[in-house]
Amino acid sequence: MNRSITLTGKDRPELFRSTLDSLLSNDLEGWNFVIRVEPGPQSHAFAEIVAERLSGHRVDFAVNDRVMGIRDNPLATISTAFAAGSSLNLCLEEDLVLAPDATRMALWFHANHRPHWLCLSLLAGPCASAGMISDPRYPEMLFESRSFNSLGFAVRREEWAKLIEPAWAPKARQRWKGFAGWRYHWGWDWSVYGVLAIDQTLRTVQPALARANHTGRTGQFSNAQFHDLAFGDLPLAQSGVEMFTLIPAGELPRDIRVQMQLHTEMTDMRLHLEAVAREAQAGFVQRMKRRLFGARRSKRPTLQPVGHQL
Repeated sequence: MNRSITLTGKDRPELFRSTLDSLLSNDLEGWNFVIRVEPGPQSHAFAEIVAERLSGHRVDFAVNDRVMGIRDNPLATISTAFAAGSSLNLCLEEDLVLAPDATRMALWFHANHRPHWLCLSLLAGPCASAGMISDPRYPEMLFESRSFNSLGFAVRREEWAKLIEPAWAPKARQRWKGFAGWRYHWGWDWSVYGVLAIDQTLRTVQPALARANHTGRTGQFSNAQFHDLAFGDLPLAQSGVEMFTLIPAGELPRDIRVQMQLHTEMTDMRLHLEAVAREAQAGFVQRMKRRLFGARRSKRPTLQPVGHQL
């Protein structure tokens, strides 16, 4: 099976080096790398790290000819991997550290895939939440979830082409603002999360013990305070397991089950807030139209009938 690991980076080669070092503790046999780095003063450092750390691996490395941004760079990189024939992609960023069985978990996901699975998240919990699930007591446990986390995820070619790629960068302009447009305007990770939220038959697979953690304390959409709260002491699997077990929701240990249910409620709450915000915005637009139309009518001259003189 053709399988790929995609990595993107910009300006932080020291974090990129740490990501590769943790990745090299995994079984990388049969995996191909597609790496795209943004142009800048540090791009040469990325190239040197790739040459040093990934010697002997099949690597497609390039520096973009222009800055593509946090949305378009990973989109183009993953698309390149699938266009080259990959059946499975593990999508990573420059500021992650991985458990030594992350690639094994990705292969388990592919081998055991079910039609309603959107992807595998290496970290359990929704976007922009500090309430991640990671319990060292359950290293082999996986469960289905209605939340999506972008900090390391694996996806098959089929779900990428049908569900994720079309949602990643919506082409149609959306008029909704704020919560009314969270599935379109908050970033690609929120757009993918929105695919999962709006279709209640879809699920992600997530581990009870994290297989990825975030190392970038500051960034375009990260600050040190939130980072330390969410990831500062998050347990990460330190030794790989040979077999993973998917546990039905009703059979999960209570502490895991309760947290997973909270994530589901967060997903449903976002959809509720979206509906309320859209109703409010649509009502505001209608009120403005009525006011404008009424103002125009009030300015129309009154036509007086002209009498005939006898």
